[in-house]
Amino acid sequence: MSGPVVVLDACVLVPIRLATTLLWLAETGLFQALWSEPILDEVQRNLPKVGVTPEQASRRVGMMRDAFGTESLIDDFEDLVDHMQCDPKDRHVFAAAVRGGADTIVTFNLKDFPSEAGAAYGIGICHPDTFLVQMLGQHADAVVATLHRETSAFRNPPQTVTQFLATLTATVPMFANLAADALEDPPGPASPVPALVAVDEMQAIAALGEPGDPTDPAQIAFAWWAGLLGNLDLARSLSYRPSAWGDYQWAIKHLAGRSLASKIIYAVDAGNQVAFMRFVPEVAAASQVFEAYLAPMTFLTLIRMENGTWRVWGLGPAILSARDILGG
Repeated sequence: MSGPVVVLDACVLVPIRLATTLLWLAETGLFQALWSEPILDEVQRNLPKVGVTPEQASRRVGMMRDAFGTESLIDDFEDLVDHMQCDPKDRHVFAAAVRGGADTIVTFNLKDFPSEAGAAYGIGICHPDTFLVQMLGQHADAVVATLHRETSAFRNPPQTVTQFLATLTATVPMFANLAADALEDPPGPASPVPALVAVDEMQAIAALGEPGDPTDPAQIAFAWWAGLLGNLDLARSLSYRPSAWGDYQWAIKHLAGRSLASKIIYAVDAGNQVAFMRFVPEVAAASQVFEAYLAPMTFLTLIRMENGTWRVWGLGPAILSARDILGG
């Protein structure tokens, strides 16, 4: 299986669960992982800052070298460093990507890597959450199989795939939640073209559950959306913090031309407290997602109140961790 050539910046190789996930998928062949000596040195220097002993840090980097060999190590790029148009401290990463023929740099530090600078060399700059969601969208079966295979080897302590994904929400919450959803309900074969399939309107409404049930996040989301379009008092009553929404006009504008997908995604790290639903580009009075991860999405976040009913907490292009949502 061939895939993109990807330089992994040091910042995505320090968090142990994120690095492990990326390296699992690289070993599976979904992409070719590249790095350089300066990147590995930076990883080793920074691991003790997250509680890893220097000896453990050295062993971990050594295991990466052994597992991926010289094919992943870029060298002889020093002559390019001064010509790179990005933050000076990260020019070595950009230079290595150019010399290594990379398609993408995966990094948390998007602001330090201007997209226009990467475009000059045909290199994309990608947040790890976005990158992993792309991998999931293109290779859902392989990603899920890899997660199952690797987590089944955990012994101290044993851990399920879902438990492992819950720990990933600290760094890549969108991937963690969409992957957990794919475990329960595989998205089906991927299409190279994002697509939506029109469905009967009454059928779509019925898929949202029992009408008027306040303990069903889908019903709250549907009623909130209806209120947004015709009864702002209703939308306010179903919002967790109405004052944070202002006059709702930005939300109305943002959702123009979008439809609510009926599927509920319960947060992998707090399934009884947080849920997500998606608004997708509208092709009919009602629509459903065909290619779940490649179609443009806006996520509606809902939280469960103490009385068991749900309220709309937020709206935006990303899924957040339950910790960030609940403030714990």
